Amino acid sequence: MKIGLVVDSSCDLPRSFFEEDGVELMPTTLRMGDDVFEDRRNEQQTIQFHLENMDHKAEIPVESTAFSSEQIESLFLEKLVRQYDHVFCLTVTQSRSKIFENAKKASYSILSKYPQVRRDAGIEGRFSLVVINSCNIFTGSAVLAAAVVRMIKSDAAVSVIDQRIRDMVEHTYCYMVPPNLLHIYKRASKRGDKSINWASFMLGSMLDIKPILLGHMDETGPVAKMRHFDAAVETMFANATRAVQSGLLAPAICIGYGGDPVAVQSMPGFAQLKAAANKAGVAVHIAPMSITGGAYTGPGCVTVAFISDKHIFEEKV
Repeated sequence: MKIGLVVDSSCDLPRSFFEEDGVELMPTTLRMGDDVFEDRRNEQQTIQFHLENMDHKAEIPVESTAFSSEQIESLFLEKLVRQYDHVFCLTVTQSRSKIFENAKKASYSILSKYPQVRRDAGIEGRFSLVVINSCNIFTGSAVLAAAVVRMIKSDAAVSVIDQRIRDMVEHTYCYMVPPNLLHIYKRASKRGDKSINWASFMLGSMLDIKPILLGHMDETGPVAKMRHFDAAVETMFANATRAVQSGLLAPAICIGYGGDPVAVQSMPGFAQLKAAANKAGVAVHIAPMSITGGAYTGPGCVTVAFISDKHIFEEKV
């Protein structure tokens, strides 16, 4: 049985997963003022977007449009049902996007229409798919996707992969430090995100206080507030380091950055995280934050995600 994986644009995986491992993409369309971007996770285009928007004001209206159910149906019937026997469709949290709802809607039509498509193509056997809400954002869905790719490569059975994903969702943690609170306060709040309220925005702006935000089980909110961006990033990475040292449920760490990911390597706490990961045999995947994610969190935002059943956040390095 040939197994495939499809994710949406907000899944902050390195490009190699799409080019070498065959992960399929459901692109998001972003409108920022008069400009329109289709987020296909082209790394150079994404980095350029972050660099060009460093000075853009957060007041510029932003609207993102998830891949529609009709587009998802076309992707599957025109391509995926011919290439795979089973597909896992892993989406960003349903509390932030309509992509999960759209994929679920499309799945019913796909399952009713695929037999004729496969017969016409001379392909025998059944096709199946499952749509799973990652309950997370950005690198949170990416670290789950990386685990799925690893299981597919190891020839794990569909039932084993399916159950494993569902078991890992509740143990997936995505931490985020935005350097500028204005983007989240102005843009993300319009989508119902209450991570940063007016008081937190004003106090943080005046005193250079940066929150460490946590994405977990369809919710996003602050777990700590630190003086200065570097201190917050170091604390975030320190928590990831301790999680690695305690043992992860999947041997992967995903890091996303709203800019050129090369910058991550010089950030405080990264060297210790990388050393701990190397010692534990944990892969560290670094990618540019998606265009859509960057539009709502602002340039320079850093995220890190891992899967652990032992993790407890600590406000220390």
